[in-house]
Amino acid sequence: MRRVRGPARHRDTAPRRVTRPRPPARSRLLAAVLLTAGVALAPAALPAAPVLAGASHGTISSPSSTGAIPASPGATAALGSSPSGRPDAPSAPGALTAAEQEQVTLYWTTTRRERAFGSHSAARADATDAEAGIGADAAEMSPAAAAAETGQGPAGAPPAPSNGAPYRGGGLVTSTTGRLFTTIDGADFACSASVVTSPGRNLVVTAGHCLHGGAGSTFARNVAFVPGYANGSMPYGIWTARQLLATPGWSQRGDFDVDAGFATFNPHGGRRLQDVVGAQDIAFNLPTTVRQYSFGYPRLAPFDGTRLIYCASPAATDPYGGPSIGIRCRMTAGASGGPFLTGLGQLGPGHGWIDGVVSYAYAGSTDRLYGTRFGDEVRTLYIRSLQL
Repeated sequence: MRRVRGPARHRDTAPRRVTRPRPPARSRLLAAVLLTAGVALAPAALPAAPVLAGASHGTISSPSSTGAIPASPGATAALGSSPSGRPDAPSAPGALTAAEQEQVTLYWTTTRRERAFGSHSAARADATDAEAGIGADAAEMSPAAAAAETGQGPAGAPPAPSNGAPYRGGGLVTSTTGRLFTTIDGADFACSASVVTSPGRNLVVTAGHCLHGGAGSTFARNVAFVPGYANGSMPYGIWTARQLLATPGWSQRGDFDVDAGFATFNPHGGRRLQDVVGAQDIAFNLPTTVRQYSFGYPRLAPFDGTRLIYCASPAATDPYGGPSIGIRCRMTAGASGGPFLTGLGQLGPGHGWIDGVVSYAYAGSTDRLYGTRFGDEVRTLYIRSLQL
């Protein structure tokens, strides 16, 4: 399978040149079953309770009445504005007419959903079943944490540490997380995605490569979202995308550091997506060292894509440089687009702030995933999506 090579990162740290080891290839984590990323204990930078906008608080206006959007100081901007020198975010229409929406819904038959696979390069395909085994390493977990490996902790508490276990903790994350099906360059794929708060109450965030093939490619077609997928059931139905957006960095350069995208969705049964399943809040420019929880539907062995799986561990930076968020996690292909959530439970059970999406793993690595951290370019894209 074709590998996607990440850029070599060489840095001068002193008057004499010091060259870091060349990173292995970075592979997009996109598979037949969505993989979502999870939630974390909030850092001190996050408000303990929802805070509405105010430049003095380092936030921008919340698109709903349920939470704040932490931002870097001075980052407040009017809708439609873009940082100086940055190109407008590329976008493309989805299914606009009733006939087009019906066509997308009919396209995703059970057979197509089951056969939809990976990305242009399947991550972790070289991992053995044993290497990708469920469960955190016993040596790294306390007996209490190991006993709680099912993902069900005390009422209202975040789930126990894990590097890939079924999630049974309940809460908002079980309805806002879902499978995202797309056709890119003539092939059918499936990602993870999450509903995120917006004034239109119809917005989903995912990895950029789940919506656009990257430099030299185009936006996806037949884009459909199945929130709350569980054991093959679709409790909230299939929703069709209306408009797609990806960062210029991803769509024009294939840059994993800004591998993020948003999609708005058509009403379903006369109701808007957020009104049916709820929505997670969103945060930008948070530290990369916050504890993270990841959720998703990995498909490759030992997983089969039928259950929501989660990982939970302290976050780490990419050892080869860059702003991405790393987490100990053995979930297999299907992770792309899943939300990294921080402050899990602070806004309610299973409810937090999305501060990144699962993006890639390094070739040969079986124990760590990396997520695109939401910085200024993703923040600009989010603001642009609120206009659609």
